[in-house]
Amino acid sequence: MSTEYRIHATVLNPLVEKTIACLQRILSERTGIRIVNTPIEQAELVLDIQPGIGAEGFRIEDDLHGSITITGDCERGLLYGVGKLLHDARYGDGQFTPGLWRGVSVPDCPLRGIYFALHNNVYCHASLDELEQYIEELALWGINTIAFHLPLPVDSTTPEARVLHARNHELLLRARNTGMRIALLNSINCGLPDAPVEALAAEFPDTVPARRGYADVRVCPSHPLGFNYLSKFLARYLDGFQDIGVDYAVAFPYDSGGCGCPECWPWGARGYLTIAKEFSRLARQLYPAAQLILGTWCYDVLDEPDGEWEGLAAALTEDRSWVEYIMADSHFEFPEYPLTHGVPGGLPMINFAEISMWGRFPWGGYGANPLPARFQRIWDESKEALSGGLPYSEGNFEDINKVIFARFFWDKQAGAFDTVRDYIAYEYSPEVVEQVLEAITCLERTYPRSDWQIEDVDRAYALLQAADAQLPARARACWRWRILYLRALIDVELLHHENVVTDRCDAAYEELIRIFHLQDGWHCVTPPSREYRRRNNANNEEVVGVF
Repeated sequence: MSTEYRIHATVLNPLVEKTIACLQRILSERTGIRIVNTPIEQAELVLDIQPGIGAEGFRIEDDLHGSITITGDCERGLLYGVGKLLHDARYGDGQFTPGLWRGVSVPDCPLRGIYFALHNNVYCHASLDELEQYIEELALWGINTIAFHLPLPVDSTTPEARVLHARNHELLLRARNTGMRIALLNSINCGLPDAPVEALAAEFPDTVPARRGYADVRVCPSHPLGFNYLSKFLARYLDGFQDIGVDYAVAFPYDSGGCGCPECWPWGARGYLTIAKEFSRLARQLYPAAQLILGTWCYDVLDEPDGEWEGLAAALTEDRSWVEYIMADSHFEFPEYPLTHGVPGGLPMINFAEISMWGRFPWGGYGANPLPARFQRIWDESKEALSGGLPYSEGNFEDINKVIFARFFWDKQAGAFDTVRDYIAYEYSPEVVEQVLEAITCLERTYPRSDWQIEDVDRAYALLQAADAQLPARARACWRWRILYLRALIDVELLHHENVVTDRCDAAYEELIRIFHLQDGWHCVTPPSREYRRRNNANNEEVVGVF
């Protein structure tokens, strides 16, 4: 048993110091060991930076004196190398045994991100300290970009608006200090109630139920007053973070957005590009190195295509100087057009993987939603065309799904189930890997309620009960374990009681609400406990359909 772990860093800068602090926190929490800085010849772990390994890559090797050296191509590469060491290690009271992996690892995809949707969910209600720690833990899996759609009040001078901006600023700053690149996303023709009435957007064709025409203040960029309003609005949205920096501006076409007037339609090939070019210009004016990511969510979503993909391809053939990436994905399957016709403009493409909202409603209301088989299938169809992604996240209930995509982005040949095995060993215990993996497989098969099978639900719960008895106390109490365990418990209770919320089920809902800080959260993400419904006058009928 040891109380110290001796390290030596050959280079110190803010991100290296942050990396060491992460290492110290994790060792302290899991083993009680503290880090001691020593001369290099006495170190058990040497942290080094040597450019030339490959962009954001790392090397882990043993030296002749028995110490381990992690060398990063840059400070981010060093951070990811420390993450690799930690994820492969074994832990006990006073015991830290580094994993045996040695070699060089360089990521396949340059943009490895997550989009944090700020929708009255855990990202809005958790403390900044909790969010910073969560971002750190994502960084250790190789994530290098966090995207946000920041709320913007009509009047930025009110005390409430200043408090909101201060929190937004601090959130971005903490993400930056953790080594993240920053992306700001916006539905770029959506404004606020002060938008000029005469320039409001025209209606456009949509599916039934609606998938792209959600009610919002949509403004027509082809109307001179509308374009002027949107330009000022988007400039105000982007402004105020020059001391932090913004790396990507992400334009979003639908879900809130769009205009069906003759000058704008088909939206994804005409009016949207007009205002997207202005968004790109404004971003580069404020942040000269910023890159524009053009979202294509719900392009040609109708049975008869609107001509959006073809129109976009034609427009970018003429001029693609204002955009660096195409972002494509959907709720269900990956869009066919860029896979069969090539990415418009020959640009790099990233995904916007749906890791939160598929399968059940409310999203995350029943605990963890690991979906490795689904994501492996979709990734295999699209990976060769992708340069990374910004999976869509409504909370931390899909933590396993985030790690699956982090691994995909790092190594396109990575297997989702191998990633889940590594996750289980690191977050729970190496002793329960196969039984928890089987439970997750059962839970995925039963995630859409229409697919419920009593044998899968019962098997998953039995496996997780057995694993729970084997876990160390730290892992058993960890939120990552609790949200998986509670998912199985809730499924068993609901299935065996014909969707009646029993006392055990309700207690599980309440525990999830506490974990996710959702006492007054959005009903779309909050477990539907009795007290939550009473407090928020929510609909008293359990929603059990497939989203």
